[in-house]
Amino acid sequence: MRRWFLAVGSVVLYNSWLAWPLNGRPDALLGYVSELAADDQPFAWFFRAADIAAAVVFAITGLLGRRGWQAWLGARWSRRLGLSLLVVAVGTALDIIFNLPCAESWDDACAAMPSIERHLHEAASAITSTAEVAMIAIVALALAARDGWTLRARQAAWLAGLVTVLLLISAAAPYALPGAQGPIQVVQILLCSLWIAYLAWRLPQEQHD
Repeated sequence: MRRWFLAVGSVVLYNSWLAWPLNGRPDALLGYVSELAADDQPFAWFFRAADIAAAVVFAITGLLGRRGWQAWLGARWSRRLGLSLLVVAVGTALDIIFNLPCAESWDDACAAMPSIERHLHEAASAITSTAEVAMIAIVALALAARDGWTLRARQAAWLAGLVTVLLLISAAAPYALPGAQGPIQVVQILLCSLWIAYLAWRLPQEQHD
């Protein structure tokens, strides 16, 4: 297994939303991205399969990184980073296990229907989002602890802040600006997938050859 496989796989698999036309709605991306995998969507299986595959890639990267990032970040921070990426992997998988029963953004009856599954999905999403911010912040703190707040450390810290802001805005959007949550979440997903690809690329080459 090579670094490029993990890096490319992270980006391609986690951005399956690019195939949104499969679900046949021109406004499919105005709701939350996870609604593409809701039970009532025709190609839900495709988006679920992509997320499960992404979770596997994330888990492999996190497990390899626990040791593979030590020369870059140090043993303690590498373990923390590996754990945060494993949590992202588990949360991504739970998002699919507890998938939404329906695409509620354009179905008022669905949105009004009580659903334990929806609450479990929201909890899984919250876990994933928190771990995504952590996997960026940990690198910023590790670099700062080693060399001070250099440009690279500040850039990582700014990225962690940006992802946090995007997550908060997407959570508030259905109430303040309905239809904006999808595009905002797309940007957040793209940034996080590129970051995970970067983490995969930081693994030593010999671990894969």
